Amino acid sequence: MKSRRTAWIVPSVVALLVGAAGCQKEAGTSPSPAGSASANAPPPGKLGSATLLGGVRFTGQPPAMKVPTKRAQATDVCKDKQLVHDAVVVTDGKLKDVLVRIAPKSFDGRYEVPPAATVDQVDCMYVPRIQGVLSGQEIAVKNSDRTLHNVHTYLGAETVFNEATAMGSPPLAKRLPPGGIVRFGCDIHPWMRSFVVVTDHPFFAVTGADGAFRISRVPAGTYRLEAFHARYGLKSQEVTVTDGQTLEVAFSYDGTEAEPAENQGELQGLW
Repeated sequence: MKSRRTAWIVPSVVALLVGAAGCQKEAGTSPSPAGSASANAPPPGKLGSATLLGGVRFTGQPPAMKVPTKRAQATDVCKDKQLVHDAVVVTDGKLKDVLVRIAPKSFDGRYEVPPAATVDQVDCMYVPRIQGVLSGQEIAVKNSDRTLHNVHTYLGAETVFNEATAMGSPPLAKRLPPGGIVRFGCDIHPWMRSFVVVTDHPFFAVTGADGAFRISRVPAGTYRLEAFHARYGLKSQEVTVTDGQTLEVAFSYDGTEAEPAENQGELQGLW
């Protein structure tokens, strides 16, 4: 009886040890997810010492901006401030809210994603009117108004997301499709509009009331520089910069440009 019992125990122990060794071998030969991701990660994107400095002029007669009719007729807090629309803002011949960027896919590598950018709903308008973000950067959509808004976003004709933001609700945390120009609207207050331009590098800027822009830390090279205005569309030119150079660049609109596909009919029926 003793020898028979021993014969059953020994094979069982051997089988257990062989199985454990097999598991350890399998675990040791399989690459970890972190190691695999690190091996395939793109290199850091390059930064340089050149600067693109310039401005955007408006040489035509800009359309008169007025208070949207539906704002004046609103039944909520939107009627409290009769603000003129902000589609075209020209001061002393300088055009505001033009996003200027080096064209996408001009650089290899991956740039560090900054903290979340903000789109706010203030006085029944989106703020800012237009901004640029880096691919993968989070967008925090806030509602600072004492009323309900509906955040309806589009990439072309397709909805990206469509969610309500109640008074006092926490911000919506979103990431937008890479490479596109995303339009923000509100189905409740149809005059509200904003644009977020998503780019795979950080070399972009938005003109202020003085029409000026500045893009710093550009690597030396030849690029296509783009200017986008939500009412007058896209213009571009080729630029070449060397290390340490400050290159002055000018864009100009005259008001005869066709509406871009990203923003058709904004002023139609607005007042």
